Amino acid sequence: MKRLALCAVVSAAAVTAAEKIPVLLVADVGIDDAAALLWLLRSPSIELLGIASSFGCHGDVRQTAANAKRLLRAAGAPCVPVHVGSRVAFGNWAPNDDDGKYIHGADGLGDVPPLEGEADLVKCSMMLPDESLSSAEFIAQTARERPGEITVIVTSPLTNLALAYLLEPHLPELVTRTLVMGGAVRHPGNVSPLAEANFAHDARAARLVVDAFSSEEGDRLVIAPLDVTMVGAVDHVHVASELDRAGVAQRLLAKAWRIYIGNYCTVLKECGPTAVLHDAHTVAYLRRPDLYDIEMMTLEVSVGGASNGHSLLDRRTLSASDDEIDDRTGAVGGRKRRCTVLTGVDARGFKEAFLSAVAPPESLVNVSLPIVKETTHGLRTYAVPHPLKA
Repeated sequence: MKRLALCAVVSAAAVTAAEKIPVLLVADVGIDDAAALLWLLRSPSIELLGIASSFGCHGDVRQTAANAKRLLRAAGAPCVPVHVGSRVAFGNWAPNDDDGKYIHGADGLGDVPPLEGEADLVKCSMMLPDESLSSAEFIAQTARERPGEITVIVTSPLTNLALAYLLEPHLPELVTRTLVMGGAVRHPGNVSPLAEANFAHDARAARLVVDAFSSEEGDRLVIAPLDVTMVGAVDHVHVASELDRAGVAQRLLAKAWRIYIGNYCTVLKECGPTAVLHDAHTVAYLRRPDLYDIEMMTLEVSVGGASNGHSLLDRRTLSASDDEIDDRTGAVGGRKRRCTVLTGVDARGFKEAFLSAVAPPESLVNVSLPIVKETTHGLRTYAVPHPLKA
């Protein structure tokens, strides 16, 4: 079957396929993941190749995959493939299906009922890539097919990226860059005094990824830890009201976002006028690196015990010989392997960049996209109102 090409003019300056950044998203598709996903979908310069679902905000990867598909359809991108990830972390630890329920709701996406118009959104009628591949297989295969092109964004525990690395040991070199929301370097943790959730939920995988993807230059792996996401909090009332005036996908996010805020207040006793969008900082750095302060660091992730998942900053000066590699510290020939860590952010600029992309002024949102729709005559292309404005 011939694959149909879809395109849309979303601004006066059209972005060609050659100019787009191919992105692969590895996510546990909770509420802040949804914000990151919509930002990717609303960015004309981004080509979203697919989603590799993970456990995290919900313990069942089938549910996080279902959340991804719901958001994709609501955002007018039902043909983006979604792959189901590993159900267990390294060491065969199986997450509880209730993990994250107290913040993200029983379904991981705020338990938002179907919205008006959501049932009428167009489904994908294209011939999709094989979604039977696991998340790890999808990551490894895509990186092999497009070496040196892909940016990987991870907003979940790092289980599936670590598994992909075991399948393809050259993965760190095959991808252009890897952006990870995870860790807490100088900031307190959020699931323990020392650890952030994505690192703590599979510390062995986090340690493997940080070790494997760090480099002498430090630009191959970018980490957005709690140090930056917690200071990048935004006015949640304003953000929700702006999302409410846009399309189906944004209204879905707004309703889930309010549940997220309420749970933070009632369960964690973290109440106030601002709230965090942890995962969206990965996309923000990709789109607007000028908003961030960065520091090159050598990190090691602790495994086990009270410090499980802790992002340990290694301040030592190492002096290994030129042909020596220290597997534990990442030192290569006396030169430490490093990563780029986001340490500060212009919070106002972050909020403005997010809203301008996800819920822009009316004149920019009110466009029409050609949507593939199945009829009795087979596959045809129709120009129908974009679901983002339904």
